[in-house]
Amino acid sequence: MSPSASRLAFCALVIASLSGAVTAIKAGDLFKLCKRSDPELNECVKQSIMGLRSTFKKGIPELRVNSLDPMVVSEISLNQGNGPVSITSTFKELHIQGFSDVKVHDVKVDLPNYRIDISVSLDWFYTWGDYDIKGQILVLPITGSGPSWSNYTMVKGRAAITGHEVTKKNKTYFGMDDMKFDVDVGHATIHMDNLFNGNKVLGDTMNQFMSDNWQAVYSELKPVINEAVSTLLRDVAKKVFDKFPLEDLFPK
Repeated sequence: MSPSASRLAFCALVIASLSGAVTAIKAGDLFKLCKRSDPELNECVKQSIMGLRSTFKKGIPELRVNSLDPMVVSEISLNQGNGPVSITSTFKELHIQGFSDVKVHDVKVDLPNYRIDISVSLDWFYTWGDYDIKGQILVLPITGSGPSWSNYTMVKGRAAITGHEVTKKNKTYFGMDDMKFDVDVGHATIHMDNLFNGNKVLGDTMNQFMSDNWQAVYSELKPVINEAVSTLLRDVAKKVFDKFPLEDLFPK
């Protein structure tokens, strides 16, 4: 065998070995399992989710899940044409930091109907990224593009995971239809650099105005936060449900 052929054979062996390692991973290797017959199933799942917090910063390489703290959304847009805040905005490379400190308060698992509801809270989370915005906030016009950051405190969130039964190779899987995450906050500070083409006076005035009227601003930017968090957590949940059958996730 030639040297080049030997190298190719060696690479193929390494790839096959790695693929086998990924395939062999078990649900119990990643998180605490909960028996579906457990009368305290909801509490068990709650503790299992809490146990995953330590993996948020490093991600879950076995499932090809990147870090969840910070989460990163490449691009998300909002077109809000009605109400006191009428804006068209795009956020790129939006980072969301703080979710590794999430507290899980309540979990409801309804396996027969393929639904899981989760309520959580955070002391804070912080976002940063690039923005492009144009429109009106209350009585003031707003326009600009550049870096932005936001800080949110006293955060409460609710996740609803819905799905349906999927059978593969005589095993039952949770075929996920959707995961929606709804975020409410007790206070928000939103700041955008380079508003009004870098006009410092107008930019400082608008940032102060947004801080003074944060409830109205957040109520309109909330869909961006909801969709950003939902998109990332939806991907994680789907990878788990696609990888492991219900018999493994919730043994009898």
